[in-house]
Amino acid sequence: MRAAPDPGPGRPAPRAAGLVDPPPLTGPDGGVAELAALVRLCLASGSVRDILWLRLSRLPRGLDRPHHRRLLREALALPQHARRARVFHLPDGDMAVATAPPDTLRPAMMRVLDGAVEEEAVAEVVRSLCLPEEAGALLAGLEESLGLAPPAPPAGPEPPPLEAEALAAVLPALTRADLAPYLRRQPVLRLTHEEGFGVVAESVAPMPGALRDRLLPGRGLGAVPALEARLRLSLELRMLAGVARPEWLASPSPLHLSLSVASLTSEAFLALDGRLPGAVRPMLTLGVPAAEVLADPAGFALGRDLAASRGYGLALEAAGGPVLALLPPARIGAGTVRLAWSEALPGDPGPVAALARAGMPVVLTGADRSAAIAWGWENGITLFQGRATDRHLRH
Repeated sequence: MRAAPDPGPGRPAPRAAGLVDPPPLTGPDGGVAELAALVRLCLASGSVRDILWLRLSRLPRGLDRPHHRRLLREALALPQHARRARVFHLPDGDMAVATAPPDTLRPAMMRVLDGAVEEEAVAEVVRSLCLPEEAGALLAGLEESLGLAPPAPPAGPEPPPLEAEALAAVLPALTRADLAPYLRRQPVLRLTHEEGFGVVAESVAPMPGALRDRLLPGRGLGAVPALEARLRLSLELRMLAGVARPEWLASPSPLHLSLSVASLTSEAFLALDGRLPGAVRPMLTLGVPAAEVLADPAGFALGRDLAASRGYGLALEAAGGPVLALLPPARIGAGTVRLAWSEALPGDPGPVAALARAGMPVVLTGADRSAAIAWGWENGITLFQGRATDRHLRH
């Protein structure tokens, strides 16, 4: 991808001659791949396009007949004789049309639907979006049309509570178990106009839920939060013990480690610190979940001051935007924010964009869908971690 230099977080890039051409409005009809390419071009060039999404798949009963579909398609085609437009056909039968503003297609659709569709249902049939500002919403809709949107987890019966005897049998096994499979390793990638995605660090985080399911399959831990914390701590201590491997010290690279307050102030962390040369310590960013900061502010302050004095980076791991308003990262001494993506984030982002504009590095974690990357890019985020970015490394 070649593009103009980044003008700043949250702002579309101006077109630079010879680098990024504006998205075309002429040419043959396209599909999902071509519409996704149009989104990328708009994000890179800053070109504005109105998208009219005709959701034929959501026509109400009585209007979902060939005659009505033909009328809508004809109304969709009429403005193309007067102005340039490009049509995209989607897998579920929907159609999207891209035009330069102002949008003249929506009034044509409304005339066909007038009186035939209840007013509150019109938004389900005709949806207007503007690129690049609503790129995330458009990509999310595309994923939905392809059947890629994550399904809601099925409701199931409550697992049986964990009894003291089962807990007593599990704890000794933690010291013998191979815990490496329960540490999630993922690359952290930076997205730039000029180069696309590039790896800048590796993230290592414990997966206590997976370890719990291995040791205690089908058992509920809701009533035993101490065991969940014990599992996480065991994984974190094993993670700290494995950081200073000879092969890593021979060629150190940036690491993001997710740690609880207990690990940040543990003997294992002090032992790791003693094995690391001073020049290597800044390559480690220590991420602490916001819930840990709130649960033990004094312990966090102790660990934060120790980490800062020894040259480590500190990150606040936030489960959502509003948490950042409760715990301003700069005020608590964090130099990076690791923000977890969720479907609720676009509706309530908190001070995310303001942090990015202020130059605070923000890593959007859990970026498993293109919509997450688009939303982050719109809000000035350039660092991503998740399955969607992992796919870029495999292609």
